[in-house]
Amino acid sequence: MGERRTRRRAAAAAGLPAGLLLAFGQPLSAAALQQPDYPTWDEVEQARANEAAAAAKVSELEGLLIKLEADAAEFNRAALIAAEDYHLATSALDEAVARLDRLRRQVDAAQARAEESERRVAIIVAQLARSGGADVTIGLLLTASADAESLLAQLGTAERLSESSRALLDRAIYDKKTADALAADARAAETERRRLAEEAESAYKKAERAAEAARAKADAQNADLDRMYAQLAALKGTTAQTEREHLEGRDTAPPPGPSPSDPPTSTPTPKPTSSPTPKPTSSPAPTPTPTSTPKPPAPKPEYPTPNGSKVETAIAFATDQVGEKYQLGGMGPDVWDCSGLAKASYAAAGVYIGIHSSTDQYNYMKQQNRLVPRAQWQRGDLLFYSDGGSASNPRKYHVAIYLGDGKMIEAPNPTARVRIVNVRTGDLVPYVGRPTG
Repeated sequence: MGERRTRRRAAAAAGLPAGLLLAFGQPLSAAALQQPDYPTWDEVEQARANEAAAAAKVSELEGLLIKLEADAAEFNRAALIAAEDYHLATSALDEAVARLDRLRRQVDAAQARAEESERRVAIIVAQLARSGGADVTIGLLLTASADAESLLAQLGTAERLSESSRALLDRAIYDKKTADALAADARAAETERRRLAEEAESAYKKAERAAEAARAKADAQNADLDRMYAQLAALKGTTAQTEREHLEGRDTAPPPGPSPSDPPTSTPTPKPTSSPTPKPTSSPAPTPTPTSTPKPPAPKPEYPTPNGSKVETAIAFATDQVGEKYQLGGMGPDVWDCSGLAKASYAAAGVYIGIHSSTDQYNYMKQQNRLVPRAQWQRGDLLFYSDGGSASNPRKYHVAIYLGDGKMIEAPNPTARVRIVNVRTGDLVPYVGRPTG
């Protein structure tokens, strides 16, 4: 028997620097950073000679592979959550920038109105100057804008003002107050924009660190995974790809069925019970007791019927991207993230599904009454993922396009390219979005 090679390696030696994990917010103990012993090819070959030993080795390998895949999935999940936080921060920043732009346009318009009102007031001031109001005239023309309101108010008390002149003065005071208030709002909006810009930058850096941690984790264990899948295939007489798909498929969606959190689609019609026919007797038959009329079944909720042509256009676009790289914030032409791929795919069919954010896309589907219970999913529907698969969780960290037959297409995570895979049920929200119909 060949001597087992021990593969206890610290995370730093495996490409997972402890500093990176700490920065990522996942400090691990020294024991947790150790890799377990992995079977050698000598051990696998020896186990093949004995049925019981082979079965035990298969069980050992499957357990190790499941653990490794689960560890990597947690890193990828954290990367997707950080990426969605970045998208949400960017969306908030975009809204703040748009609000600031609107306020600046309003400030410019209000300032123009205030200046026009002041020009009209100047005419009145000049008229008063010719009749003894020179002191007010000089003060109004030379005073800083901060004191102009007070002088305008003083001018408004002049007994010689006509009704129309007084209205002009009132309008000038109003226009100036409006311009000043809007300018203050714009300054506050600029402060908020700066804050949100800093948050977006921080979210981007955190997402990049999370993506790097996921890639480092994958790099550290890919060789071990490849070898153990090959060993498992050798023991079972299959292929490494078959075994990989088999283990990955353990978390895939079963055939659609009602979910406890889904609304009922119909109420079963109660069947009236039949009473046995009474046997004739010599005594009068008793008066039958009236029975209640069964209630009609509740109508089934109607969901949008997908537009087949648009669905196929979107899926064809997404399929053309299979094999292209995942990139944070990617929306083409040759790099993608999950919401970027979903958005661009349906945009190719002329369908808007929300902004570049899986959370926003879910919320948009909800606003448009296009959420459908998962039991009713159809080809082209959008699948969403959240912490624990809760529909009420405000953050949906991943989105994919359902292809039918339990398959979906996605831009998965920083360690994998755009791909078609079995639908994963872990964290899958019980409602799907139906963009068309």
